[in-house]
Amino acid sequence: MKRPILSALSLCFLLAAARAPDARAADEEPAVGTDAGGEATGEVVPAAPTPPPAQPAAEPPVLDTYYPPPVDGPELRLPESPTRLYLDGGYATSSDLSALQLIQGSGTNVRIAAGGAWRWRRFSFEGEVPFVQVTTLNVTRVMGNQVPMPQDMHQTGTSLGDARVGATWTERLAGERLVGGFGLRTRLATHTTRFTFHLTDGGTLTDPFPYYFHVEPTAILGGAIGRFVFVINEGIDLLWGPDGDLDGTLIVVPTIIFWDSHIALSFAPWDILGASVELGTDVQVNDVNDPQFPIQNIRSAWVAPAIQTHFGDWRVDLIARIGLTGLAHGTDAFGVLEYVGTNSYTLRVGRSFN
Repeated sequence: MKRPILSALSLCFLLAAARAPDARAADEEPAVGTDAGGEATGEVVPAAPTPPPAQPAAEPPVLDTYYPPPVDGPELRLPESPTRLYLDGGYATSSDLSALQLIQGSGTNVRIAAGGAWRWRRFSFEGEVPFVQVTTLNVTRVMGNQVPMPQDMHQTGTSLGDARVGATWTERLAGERLVGGFGLRTRLATHTTRFTFHLTDGGTLTDPFPYYFHVEPTAILGGAIGRFVFVINEGIDLLWGPDGDLDGTLIVVPTIIFWDSHIALSFAPWDILGASVELGTDVQVNDVNDPQFPIQNIRSAWVAPAIQTHFGDWRVDLIARIGLTGLAHGTDAFGVLEYVGTNSYTLRVGRSFN
């Protein structure tokens, strides 16, 4: 009885072992097509391709996405600027205009500017034109200690602002973690601001606001650690003439040199939102021995907190620039010479083209 049972079990095992290679071969061979009647056509039907595994969404480049926004004062230079276009609307105030020499009082300025940057390899070329400036003056003294005529005490003028052009070159020293390089920017005296005052002796005074030609070389260092971005600028802000003419009198404008320093930090906890703060200082490094221009030992300091929001390629910045007059006594005077005021508030809308 045992022998037939063992024989049957052995036969079943042999049949199963013989069919296993055939099943594997059927799985490995390509499928054969059939016609409408179910008959094999002999055509080989390729197997459906295996879909590639889903790739995680790429993180945006931190350094040229969440950078601290430059603000006029003079502006911060970025270690890696994206190709971008932007439109600025700003409001600036100054409580002391005595750095103008010819008038005293206070003033406000509304500024609308357009600018952009073009990035090419490790270079970035930048430009900006303030195409509308609306300046209001509240004048208390003219030409030393003369009281202005009532009609001249409060004046408003519309003008073109000073154009800016510049270029930077930077190199990655350790990826996005550390980037260093140099920048050179100029500010052209293209503004058309003019105000006229009637004097008590019957004459008139047309005061052209500062028309300095600026040269601004700087060293640039910056980088990113996670979603943190830091930027440091150290350089020179040189204000050079040219000489002018005031009612037939030659006015020799002195050259003024400042050491210009910027330290800025930003952090973007989310893709859509970030915040930053910048500290800027300017210290006069040369003496101006000219009684017509009593500009000596000027020290300026300001802080600029900002909020940035991102909507795809679009970015909106809200920036406040606050002069630290209690820390640096020349903050008001420097704001007048730079035509940026002591305090300012800027709304910027821009689009990047990375």
